Amino acid sequence: MNLSRLNCDKSNHHAFSAGISLSNSDWSGDTLVFPVVIYSEGTGYNPSTGIFTAPTAGTYVFYVSVQSASQKYIYLDIVLNGSSKVLAMAWYDSGRNVRIHQTGTNLVILHLQNADRVWVKRHSGTGYYSYSTHITTFSGFKLY
Repeated sequence: MNLSRLNCDKSNHHAFSAGISLSNSDWSGDTLVFPVVIYSEGTGYNPSTGIFTAPTAGTYVFYVSVQSASQKYIYLDIVLNGSSKVLAMAWYDSGRNVRIHQTGTNLVILHLQNADRVWVKRHSGTGYYSYSTHITTFSGFKLY
């Protein structure tokens, strides 16, 4: 009964998907900001900072996908309140004569309290590839 009521109450629905529309082969920052909101329901994701702030407590799912810049590698963490939870690796080691991009993904389920913060940060490596159709993305939603 309570779960059905929560599903009907749209104020409890929170979901987002955000991407990057341009590549940056030399990026070596800390927090990766995904400025283009592809989908948003409810509140929580800030496209200016790249940080999701939980509007309500609950169980959330987060997913990151990154494509490395040509002949580079990049490792990204999904972070909860400063603590790394999972690592996505787009790793390259095929020599200088091969032009290749690698894709790294990961998904994590986290129980969040109100105002907990989740974001994507660089673990190591440099550069990412993206395109107008958003190859490098960050998504999340409240499961229940």
